[in-house]
Amino acid sequence: MKACIAAILAVAGLALGGCDSTDKYPEKNIEGIIAWGAGGGTDAVSRRLTPAVQKALGRNIRLSNKTGATGSVAMQAVNEAKADGYTLLYHAENPALYQVLDISPLSYDDFEPIMLFVQGATVIVVPKASPFKTYADLIAAAKADPGKVTIGISGIGGQPHVTSLILNKIEGVTFKPVAFEGDGPLITALLNRQVEVSGLAIGAAAQNVGSGAFRALAIMKDSENPALPGVPAITKLNPAYSDIMKTPGFFYGVWVKKGTPQPIIDKLAAAFKTAFDDPTFKDFAEMNGFTLMGLTGKEAKDYIKSWQSQMTWLIHDAGGAKQSPDKFGIPRPAGSKPAPASAPKPAAG
Repeated sequence: MKACIAAILAVAGLALGGCDSTDKYPEKNIEGIIAWGAGGGTDAVSRRLTPAVQKALGRNIRLSNKTGATGSVAMQAVNEAKADGYTLLYHAENPALYQVLDISPLSYDDFEPIMLFVQGATVIVVPKASPFKTYADLIAAAKADPGKVTIGISGIGGQPHVTSLILNKIEGVTFKPVAFEGDGPLITALLNRQVEVSGLAIGAAAQNVGSGAFRALAIMKDSENPALPGVPAITKLNPAYSDIMKTPGFFYGVWVKKGTPQPIIDKLAAAFKTAFDDPTFKDFAEMNGFTLMGLTGKEAKDYIKSWQSQMTWLIHDAGGAKQSPDKFGIPRPAGSKPAPASAPKPAAG
């Protein structure tokens, strides 16, 4: 009798398994939270991809921008939602730095990547009317009056901030940081000459340099970018940047909270793959100087871990970290050496 009951329960379990609610996903519209403000790189790439994702899923993705604390406000909001695939996090590379910068206890270990879309470089830009005509002009001014030249940043741990730390490490210069909530407000501040220099994502830089609003002094890469012809690679201007420029500048992607069922992750990844493969998106990426990635699953996780290892130790060695990467089990990249005790310290913020 007991054997019969067990068999009936087993069959019932199989039947229920066959009707798993994940099979019907998505049964309602999805919330998409963009960690940066309107007009920035994360926002532009996310909004370009999402319409094709909606079409593939057969449901709307309601996009909203939730700014604050270098994107950690948005990350916290998604972390507080259910792990059911109905709340997506559109973000950039910043959470890989949160722990060492003491911004948030959260990191990408708490999320599952759906896809990493594109990778790009930061461009050092100034307003068109700036007295800094070249990269050498900027460095000379910063050295002549340490901490006076204002640099617009999108928060601690954003690419402009990281760029200032890199310049500090290599050139020994310090700037006066002025923080904004993302690239959009930062660009407006540059246009109005509220700040003297910044590091913009390649897409935003290409558009504004192309319109004549800004002058690009250098691209933080080991080669020039076709989207900004004639703008010198930082390694050409100073070969001392060569080792640091082996690490890519930034990346954009989409994540869900850890614990989301794998079948839902797979459905989302397939939908984003469809959108990613659309020729119009690839044209958009090329026009804005992005390198296509399209990484999912383990490949995406491995890339994030490698980037995190390179950048957290770079920031630590430049004197910009509040916690050692060691504390979080982040390995020092092979070949990387601790900074000498005499290394210059960056400006606060």
